[in-house]
Amino acid sequence: MAILKVSALDGFLRKRNPAIAAVLVYGDDQGQVRDLASKLVLQIAGSLDDPFSVTPLDEEALSGDPGRIADEVLSLSFSGGGRVVWMRGAGPNFLKAIEPVLDGSVKGNLVVAEAANLPKSSSLRSKFEASEHAAIVPVYEADAESMADTIRVELQRLGLRIEEDARVRLVELAGRGGLTLQREIDKLAIFCQGEPAVTLEHVEAICGDGLWAETADLADAVFGGDIEDADRYFTHLVTSGVDPGRLLSAAHAHALRLMEFRLIADRGMSIEQAVRSARPPIFFKRQSLLKSQIEAWKAEPLMSAAASLHAAMLQERLNAGLSESLANRALLAVARMSRSFRVRMS
Repeated sequence: MAILKVSALDGFLRKRNPAIAAVLVYGDDQGQVRDLASKLVLQIAGSLDDPFSVTPLDEEALSGDPGRIADEVLSLSFSGGGRVVWMRGAGPNFLKAIEPVLDGSVKGNLVVAEAANLPKSSSLRSKFEASEHAAIVPVYEADAESMADTIRVELQRLGLRIEEDARVRLVELAGRGGLTLQREIDKLAIFCQGEPAVTLEHVEAICGDGLWAETADLADAVFGGDIEDADRYFTHLVTSGVDPGRLLSAAHAHALRLMEFRLIADRGMSIEQAVRSARPPIFFKRQSLLKSQIEAWKAEPLMSAAASLHAAMLQERLNAGLSESLANRALLAVARMSRSFRVRMS
């Protein structure tokens, strides 16, 4: 088994080891997992959707036909180029089907598989780790401090410095996705060459339409009780190709952050002081939104909301075909809870 860091993927693709027959990409950030899997598929097959070079599969496709993986691995490309078997939402059916590839008895086209975060006890992870014919790419979420350091170091390497409020905002916009952050840094580096520093205005102009800015808007609408906006943001993001599980994960993380503030406030610190003293700092334009959410939500309902979102995340991973409806229903249920709290406060 080869463990590939995200930063080592380019090297792996440039000089691919022919002994590696399957690559498993897994982690909590399903958006980044999909980005990395797409990169692998595109590099090997030259396309993401050409039916002659890419075969997409899911758990349902393998439920009654575990031999499907082996058949696809052995099949030839009509165009003569590379082919990839692209497995999405890998689970127990995939685990059974991939065994001939992992033990080396079936060789041919590369298998690229996506999965949610896998604990060390996971059978799927264990099988890949034990195989000489497999590689794994774990996707770990970066914390805000390490992201801020990455921004500073990367821009410094390119001859730029970044102002503090601009750096705080960039961390918010990029979320926890390393690929998203690197793309934003690259855009800023091109746009700001010759400038004395990267400013907040630069970040807002270049990165303000980033994906995580929109997921933050969705989370604010959900926990602000704005049901109509929550539904609108959700529909827009899913239509744009964002994985529904990623939206659930963002809302769940937001619930946990609110709970931290709520507990601090319950211990005697004012909500305004708690928000202002947050580390990493919260972008000033969002501070009033967060304060109003903390005022509306008490600790026990927040725990309940976080638990329901976590349960929806698990259900979404087990039922890929229902992911959109499960995610939408869970998010709107929390939005309705928030609206009821605000009605009582008014």
